[in-house]
Amino acid sequence: MRALLIGTIVGWLVMSPVPGSARGAQGQGVEIDRTLQRIYGTAIMMSDVREARILKLVPEASAGDEAVQRALENRLLLLHEMTRAQPADAGRDAIAARRQVWTASWPAGTDLPALMTKCGTTDQAIDGWFRAELQIAAFVTQRVGQPGDPGRDTKYNEWIAELRKRANLR
Repeated sequence: MRALLIGTIVGWLVMSPVPGSARGAQGQGVEIDRTLQRIYGTAIMMSDVREARILKLVPEASAGDEAVQRALENRLLLLHEMTRAQPADAGRDAIAARRQVWTASWPAGTDLPALMTKCGTTDQAIDGWFRAELQIAAFVTQRVGQPGDPGRDTKYNEWIAELRKRANLR
């Protein structure tokens, strides 16, 4: 009986709001991160969307969180699809060149290392992102043609729609 009483008191203390704590008057905690979607077992977290938006890793970065999440979903769908094929390895020079383009896209004086630290990412992670981006670009070109080819955008959009359907995404 005494153990039950102590357990009840401890539970009440843990659940009670504490002034100045992360819990508000209504007992709601502060959300740090959350899973937005799972694509073939890989989670897309709110922090992933934030990182892609802040670091402008997807063309949709300025279009809002929903557009960034959709771009990340499509990226994971394409990466999953690439596991069926033998993706061409992007060489170090190509990765360095892609990173240079990304770096040059920022206004002069932008402190990219500070932005990366703010997002919790590393140079290796950024290089990995660009490696995958180059592999995806080569895979997409192989599948639907070169950028600018007639009908390429239509083929690409139909393909992405099919991948999203297979993964039960809208």
